[in-house]
Amino acid sequence: MSKNNKIINDKSGNEIENISLEELDLEMNEFYIDKEKINSIKAPNDMKIWIKESIDKAELDIKKSKNKKRLVASAASIFIIFSVGVYNPALAHKIPILEMALRNINSTLKIDELAYRLGIDNIVPKATLDKDNKIKFVKPIKYKVNNVDNISEDQEDEILSSINDNSESPKSEYLAVQFIHKMSNSIINPIDNKKYGNIEITPKSIELAISGLEYIKNNEARNYLYAELNKWKKGEFRNAVEVHNYVWNILDGQVGKAISINEERIEDIINNYFNN
Repeated sequence: MSKNNKIINDKSGNEIENISLEELDLEMNEFYIDKEKINSIKAPNDMKIWIKESIDKAELDIKKSKNKKRLVASAASIFIIFSVGVYNPALAHKIPILEMALRNINSTLKIDELAYRLGIDNIVPKATLDKDNKIKFVKPIKYKVNNVDNISEDQEDEILSSINDNSESPKSEYLAVQFIHKMSNSIINPIDNKKYGNIEITPKSIELAISGLEYIKNNEARNYLYAELNKWKKGEFRNAVEVHNYVWNILDGQVGKAISINEERIEDIINNYFNN
């Protein structure tokens, strides 16, 4: 402490008020730091090294943190893409090997079954290929077809069997949709083990189903079913669950929603009609 500072500190409040300007200037000079004094300050060499190391370490930590965030973001993106692909293998249709791998994973893990049980299929639409081989997301259709002729279940089975036996296409919108519904029944497993009526899938019955599409009044439904049934003509039945649930919704189905494909039945159909 300076002498002048000590003088001020030793004085009482009243005495401080009587300090002369000269004494105050001397005291202030001791606190004044000019540019020359600042420039004359030199840090020891080891301090400079310490500062540099600290800055380098901070930069390295920041870089590691950014890399970690990028890695987490990349992993999350890959997981999301993989999950979407497993749920919708059709998205990889331009890479057949990848599409087949995703379909196998989907089948092994029963992804579609899990999605139906959790109601995910009502939120996330399934992807399919339209007649132009372009991706299309299919949402449950609001269009409904009613049994306006009040055909009984027994009469319906008799009419549909006759259509199939005599190679005559269905002659009404309701029968056209039911024909497809009962065909798809033969290659799916229902969530509640309930399904009523089957029509054997053969090249002939597929052609009859396609012919009956002319009676379907809704363009969206007609175009979708035309594209999907033409896959059946090629022996491609992986869309069976989607096709069944599509017509099941049109018919305002309450029981028997499809949850998975019947692999054994599909294999029989392919061996009998499409491996020649």
